[in-house]
Parts: sequence; C-alpha cells; structure tokens
Amino acid sequence: MAMYSWEKAGMDWFAAALRERHGHLPECEERFKQAWQAKRAPDCAFQQAARRALGTEQP
Repeated sequence: MAMYSWEKAGMDWFAAALRERHGHLPECEERFKQAWQAKRAPDCAFQQAARRALGTEQP
C-alpha cells in the first residue's frame, strides 16, 4: 500500500506540474513527502531481505 500511495502522489504531482507548467507545488510536496516517509520502512525491510537471500549482507 505504501508503494502505491507514493507512486500515486508522484503521478498526481507530475500531472499538476504539467498543468501549471512548473514543479513547485506545495500542496503536492507535503503529500509526496508523507508517502515517501511511509514507504521507507518497507523499502528497508525489502532491501535487507534481498541482501540476506542473495548472501550479500556485510559481515
């Protein structure tokens, strides 16, 4: 769910930036930051699991 929310926030921001012809959109920035923060923990867990599965964890 966190990944979907982050992607949706990014795509909505992109669409608004195209409409407004600039990327400084405070109303989108906050939503994007919140979604990005929410996906940090799942990203980290996935990366750790992948490194363990691949045997690439640092000693």
